[in-house]
Amino acid sequence: MARIQEIIFLVFGQLAVGGVFLMSLPSLKTVGIGFYRTNGLVFLLTVILGIFLFPIDGSQWFQILFELELVGLMFLLFSAFILTLFIYNLRLWFRHPHHSQSLLILATTFGTIAVLTSAVYYLPEDSGTARLLSLSFYFLISSLVLGAGVLSMLLGHSYLTRPGLSILPLQQLVKLFMILVFIEAAVALLSMILLSPTERLIDALLLRNFEGLYLWIRLLIGMVGPLILTPMIVLTVKDRATMSATGLLYVAMMMVIIGEICSRFFLLVDVNFL
Repeated sequence: MARIQEIIFLVFGQLAVGGVFLMSLPSLKTVGIGFYRTNGLVFLLTVILGIFLFPIDGSQWFQILFELELVGLMFLLFSAFILTLFIYNLRLWFRHPHHSQSLLILATTFGTIAVLTSAVYYLPEDSGTARLLSLSFYFLISSLVLGAGVLSMLLGHSYLTRPGLSILPLQQLVKLFMILVFIEAAVALLSMILLSPTERLIDALLLRNFEGLYLWIRLLIGMVGPLILTPMIVLTVKDRATMSATGLLYVAMMMVIIGEICSRFFLLVDVNFL
């Protein structure tokens, strides 16, 4: 049970950080303040849920926040991210989003450092520099993929109620989502080939162990599925079929989340499959 909670913490925390970063894209400024309010609240609740589910007893929270250990630093940074994002959400009800851009940048900074700290925290002790750099870069890319998937899907819903909205913000966001999906797949496959134990990888690919089930879910649903769907989404948006694009975005978003959950499972069982 504790492992499942840690997986949710990692996925939800990174999703929120990536989503908040992408909210600062210039192309989204024309969508309207309602879009910022909705997504700001979604990402705030997501990261709070992730932190809440982390398997630490309530009486230990204040203790770990003030300890000079890595876990205390990680939660201090996520707490700063939550606080800044909370203030940003409050300001959205009184000021235009453009006036709160500095808060969005500050929240992104706290969140990015928190994600990098979590990569160091979850890295096995005997790992080398290559593995540290690979996992840190992967966590950042994964955050952007998760954030882009959720943000694109929610933006697609805006066109269902506002059909006259310019298609440009959605076009740019889904193209970015597609590029990030391809980059993440390349990074994950390279890491799996170059850094994973060969025998264990072959056994998993041949379904000779329990890890093979998660590996194939990761490969087929978490990688191949989004790699096929995202180009289709880009073409669908180009034809202004926003309703169809939103449905495809929902499927792609769920595939990405499932893939990241399986990826975090490998991390927690000390397997170098991303």
